[in-house]
Amino acid sequence: MAFEGLSSRLQEITRKFKGKARITETDLKEMLREVKLALLEADVNYKIVKDFTTTINEKALGQDVLKSLTPGQQVIKIVKDELVELLGGTESKINFTPNPPTVIMLVGLQGSRKNNNSR
Repeated sequence: MAFEGLSSRLQEITRKFKGKARITETDLKEMLREVKLALLEADVNYKIVKDFTTTINEKALGQDVLKSLTPGQQVIKIVKDELVELLGGTESKINFTPNPPTVIMLVGLQGSRKNNNSR
C-alpha cells in the first residue's frame, strides 16, 4: 500500500541519522528526498509533494532536537504531523445506513490498488 513504502523509508532515515545532535541542511535534504520519493511512488500529486516537503523543510531546518529524540525521529515526527494535517487533521467516521448495504466509493489514481482484488 501507499504508506508501506513511506514507512520503510522513514525507518531507514531514523537509522541513518541516529546519534546526531542537530539536523543539518544536508541531512534534511537527504531525508526529504527519501520522503519525496516515497510519496511520488505512492502516486501522490507532484505539487502536493513539493508543498509538503517545503513545509517540512521550513519546520525542521536547524531545529534543535528534543532531548528524547534523534534528528531522524524529529523529522519523522514533523512528517507525521504534516501527513495528518494533509489528510484532514481530524478523524472521519463512516456513516452506516440503518438498512444495509452501506455504499462506499473508493477514489484514487490509476494503479493505486483501491481494492483487494488487484493484488
